[in-house]
Amino acid sequence: MRKPVLLLMLFAIALASVAQQPPISHLEINNVRPTILGDGSCFTEQQWGGQSQAPCTTWDVPAGSGKETIFQHALWFGGMDGETLHLAGLRYNQGSDGHGGQDYWMGPLKTTDATTDFYTAVKYHHIWNVTRAEIEQFIANHGNAGYQIPEDILTWPAHGDPGYAENLAPFVDVNGDGHYNPADGDYPDIKGDQCLFFIFNDSFNSHTETQGMPVGLEVHGMVYGFDVPDDEALYNTVFVNYKFFNRSANDYNSTYLGLWTDWDIGFMYDDYVGCDVQRNSCYGYNGTSYDGSGQPQAYDSIPPVQVVTILTSPDNLGMTGFMYHNNDGSVTGEPRYAEHYYYLLKSCWLDGNHLCFGGNGYPQSGNVGPECNYMFPGDTDPDHPDLYWTEESAGIDPSDRRGLASVGPFDFHSGDMKELDYAMITVFPDESQTAMERRSGFIDHIKTLFENGFAKKSNH
Repeated sequence: MRKPVLLLMLFAIALASVAQQPPISHLEINNVRPTILGDGSCFTEQQWGGQSQAPCTTWDVPAGSGKETIFQHALWFGGMDGETLHLAGLRYNQGSDGHGGQDYWMGPLKTTDATTDFYTAVKYHHIWNVTRAEIEQFIANHGNAGYQIPEDILTWPAHGDPGYAENLAPFVDVNGDGHYNPADGDYPDIKGDQCLFFIFNDSFNSHTETQGMPVGLEVHGMVYGFDVPDDEALYNTVFVNYKFFNRSANDYNSTYLGLWTDWDIGFMYDDYVGCDVQRNSCYGYNGTSYDGSGQPQAYDSIPPVQVVTILTSPDNLGMTGFMYHNNDGSVTGEPRYAEHYYYLLKSCWLDGNHLCFGGNGYPQSGNVGPECNYMFPGDTDPDHPDLYWTEESAGIDPSDRRGLASVGPFDFHSGDMKELDYAMITVFPDESQTAMERRSGFIDHIKTLFENGFAKKSNH
């Protein structure tokens, strides 16, 4: 009986790992060293059940400095099936009761019923980490005796098992036979000079972070960067590509996705947030000219701005809303249930009241109105071109900030695929301009490079 007991114990340990701790990797190609988790919480302190399991710098910039601009970053996704809300999201893996929560798990879903199994979750509990240099070495050495193919090229998840989608990770099919086989010279089709690829879903288990009903969502993620030190903006930018597949039988309407960020610009308690509607961007920045008061993580006199810029989005909607929320249990505070998350995606507060222009955005707090979709846009809100609103103009004290850039509404029918590209841009001051003064130029430069396919911007 000893062997069955041992197998059961190993099964339980593996299940706990899959259910609680996503795979971890790092992008190491440029001036940012982000911690990448494969479950929609890309750049994060490694927390499960509200406890930090392995304290780390999540968005280490400049690389190796031990300073960070982001504490947590995660994907939200929700839509209506008739009158029923289906939603997945993450913040701190704490759940509504503070005792642990998870809405995403590793691996694809079956195309017939949006289910998956333990074997698949374990098989895809991995982040494939491939560089442009490795691919070029593979091409040059393919067929040579003694050449060892890198493991993540060899195991690239190009195809799903029976019952799952036939094609998953993109690849270059050298002989055109439709099947990924490195022995034939096939290799991963990556973006950038280093790419991290992963697959996750929201249907392996019950949603304990948001308490939402599963969407039947399968997500293919690719995080990438470029090794181009002579291009300051590009060298301080990380790109994310998400492909969203609706594996369920549901046709969702009023669907929104959100990019939620807990900014920590060095010292966490002196930050502001804002957005540039015309550039589809939101950002965190220091609320004072000097960051912190000598803490090791503080940027002192050179605080950067951390930008999130949407480059492409479902139905070309761009950024359709930006909200912040406080670190408290108030109506303008932390969401606890799926309905709260969905309200924030729609530029509403937790009680359903719509965001209003001015003050802290809550309609009963003395703001000037009218209703709007973007918090602290300066003068970039096209619906209110004659109004100006920032945290400074509202007289709000700097503190710990969280913000949500949303895209929607859009339809998400059974079998649909939607795609999102965005850039995480860290902007430092130079001798003549502050980071805020340089911000717009950095965003415009990155958008131009992306739109032109990053022509001639790789060292390889």
